[in-house]
Amino acid sequence: MESLTHQHAIVSQFTRQSRPFAQVKAHSEQCSLEIFRELGHFSGNERVLDSGCGPGLVSLYLADFVREVTGVDLTPAMVELAAETALKSSIDNVSFLEGNMTALPFSSGQFDASVTRYTFHHLENPQAAFDEMLRVTRVGGRIIVVDVAPEASKRDAYDHFERLRDPSHTSALTVSELENLGLKHGLQPTKVIRFGLEMDVHTLISASFPESVRREELIQLLTDDLDQDRLAFQVRREEGGSLTMTFPVTSASWHL
Repeated sequence: MESLTHQHAIVSQFTRQSRPFAQVKAHSEQCSLEIFRELGHFSGNERVLDSGCGPGLVSLYLADFVREVTGVDLTPAMVELAAETALKSSIDNVSFLEGNMTALPFSSGQFDASVTRYTFHHLENPQAAFDEMLRVTRVGGRIIVVDVAPEASKRDAYDHFERLRDPSHTSALTVSELENLGLKHGLQPTKVIRFGLEMDVHTLISASFPESVRREELIQLLTDDLDQDRLAFQVRREEGGSLTMTFPVTSASWHL
């Protein structure tokens, strides 16, 4: 389980980030949601767990394609926002509750599939979270993990920047580390898809709550990385002068 100190850091950050995070357009881009349907092969009769559900964006998307979705998140503000959005959208086959990804409050084999998005880089022990997703998923079910995965040679620089931007960030897994999460259980991913998630720099930084630096300093670090790509964000300047960054994302699925 995550240490109490780190749990506090997560809750502190995402209490402030809950609504800004949900409003960042890139988090609702179809390409980053449709990947779950592509990897999940859902028939419409599944019970799905969204572990570390945040404001419920993945849960609410999947609700149209499965029997029911249960979202769990450590941050009460995220759970409240997810439930509020479901109610306003009249989506009645989703439910949300507080819980820790590394100690899920569910019985073994309770779900047909367990999914998570953009969560493991906030955990001190992502392997424990994967193990819990495996525990609560029935034999024959699926696990889907979608998260940032920078090149190994750039991971340290990537992590340094992200910890400045969001103190609840721990360390991003590389692609090979993400693929190897199932090895202790004798599992290999059945499919791995890599893609880039583009974001406007000022939009992302405005939705962030750094504690040791100013937002302007973060923007300057990204500006300094133009044409360098030391941070693994492929920062570029658009014609109108705005800055765009691209998060390196990897999606992996395991069939149990």
